[in-house]
Amino acid sequence: MQRAVDEGLLIARFAVVMDVKNHIIVSALRHDEPFDADATGREVRQSLVRLAAEQSDYADRVTDVLRERAARARGSVKHEHDYHPEDLASLDLRHAVYSRVATELKRLSDDDGYVGEIVETARQDAWGELGGAVESRLDRLPKPPVRNADYERNRTRRIRTLIDVDLAALKKQMDDI
Repeated sequence: MQRAVDEGLLIARFAVVMDVKNHIIVSALRHDEPFDADATGREVRQSLVRLAAEQSDYADRVTDVLRERAARARGSVKHEHDYHPEDLASLDLRHAVYSRVATELKRLSDDDGYVGEIVETARQDAWGELGGAVESRLDRLPKPPVRNADYERNRTRRIRTLIDVDLAALKKQMDDI
């Protein structure tokens, strides 16, 4: 059971980091807001409490709905969510896992160190994603012309041609109008 609780907590942590990272990016790009560690910490705490409530609701659903339905079920199993009396032990285990994950998430929402780690991870992920987007964009920009020794050596001749030929032709066109 502890492994399932640990995995549930890892998934919840990942979800909170992703949610907060996206909030940081949107705040920076759309609202031109600077990063605020305190505000981000409050958001992390709210996300953890929200996830704890979801896990608690799942635990209640297992107890209230699924366990009751399983105890009354008869006949053959029709699909993967068709629980029968032989599934009661598994449902009790699910209830215990959901309850422990909910309790732990609620406890972690009050843990300044844990919240701070999530804030920093989300901040680093956000800036990494933004930096990657900028790098990708810069990689697509046209490359500047290559300047070599021939370019510098022939520059005077090219400017003279521009003045004597191209600008002279443009002046003639303007005079004819």
